[in-house]
Amino acid sequence: MKQIQRVLAQGNFDGLCLIYSLFNAYKALTQPKAPAAKFTKDHDDKWKVVIGNTPSLHNFVLGTGSDFGLRTDAMDAAVKRAFIASSIAVMTEEAPGDSPVVAAVDIPSLATMDFSNSVAVLCVKRAAKFEFGGMGEHWIAIVGRDDAQGKYLVACSNTLIHHGFTERADERTGRYFNTTIDVAGITTRTVYPNNINQIQISSN
Repeated sequence: MKQIQRVLAQGNFDGLCLIYSLFNAYKALTQPKAPAAKFTKDHDDKWKVVIGNTPSLHNFVLGTGSDFGLRTDAMDAAVKRAFIASSIAVMTEEAPGDSPVVAAVDIPSLATMDFSNSVAVLCVKRAAKFEFGGMGEHWIAIVGRDDAQGKYLVACSNTLIHHGFTERADERTGRYFNTTIDVAGITTRTVYPNNINQIQISSN
């Protein structure tokens, strides 16, 4: 049976994982079953706008990632959250009935979040261990949670490059994920706690 990629993947050299995590989050909320190739073609204009609004773009492209050059963690988190909110607003611009909401959440709130109408975007540290091992410092989209297994379901833009095709569907939401991380594995040692963002898109 032909494997159809549905989780968006980044390039081997770039550090665009924050932006890919946002598009994977948006895709999970709106078109989870769409093939990645079709979703990419249909949203090419949105990608260009988000890229055009990205601060420190040279750091992203050179592989440094989302280093905005700010001195304090609190200001860095605030600027990143504003960027995340503006990017999601760009993605939903042509759907006037959709109202995106981006909110900061903490680790305990993530463990009880209702993923039926939400996803989460967050940055993990090098200590984080996924289903297939570590990823280094990396932005991911959590698209669901398997409470029976104690796992978060993760759409990761780096997994295809390093581990091949591992996509599965969450039977509850129909969203696709390609790796997991233990709920108990999300701690202040493994994630940046100021950079956990809940994303919802409600229809008016």
